[in-house]
Amino acid sequence: MKKIKTENEIDFLILGVNSHVKSYKLCWEINKKLQTNFIKKENHIHPENNKITFNRFFYKDEKNGTNYNLISNRSELGYLDLNNKSVNFYLIVDGGIYKSKNIIEKLNQIDDVLLAFELDLKQIKSITPFLIND
Repeated sequence: MKKIKTENEIDFLILGVNSHVKSYKLCWEINKKLQTNFIKKENHIHPENNKITFNRFFYKDEKNGTNYNLISNRSELGYLDLNNKSVNFYLIVDGGIYKSKNIIEKLNQIDDVLLAFELDLKQIKSITPFLIND
C-alpha cells in the first residue's frame, strides 16, 4: 500500500490489468475469483477532457470498508493514462483493509488476465485521472 503526499494525503492502490476481453466479461471473471460483486457505474470522465469517458465498474466491500473501481484505460477518443498505453484496465482500491499481494495473485490466476501488477505511484506523472469523485 503506497501513500502519495499532495494537498490531502491519498492512500490507495492502483493495479494495472492486461486482458483482451471486454470489461463486463473481466468483471464477471473477477467477481467469481475474488468473490466480489462489481456493478456497472456511470462512465469515468477524464479530468482534463470531459469528452473522453471510460467504462467503469464498482464494488464496495462493506465488511472491510474498501472500494474497488475497475476502469478501462482506453476509449474511442484516447487513454486515461497516456504513459501506460499497454495497460488495458486499472483496478483502483482505496479505503479500508486490503492485501495488495493477495489481490494481484488472484487476478493473475484468471485465465483471461494476461498480467496484473501494482503500478509504482512514484512513476505516475499525475494521479488526477485515477481519482473517482462520486
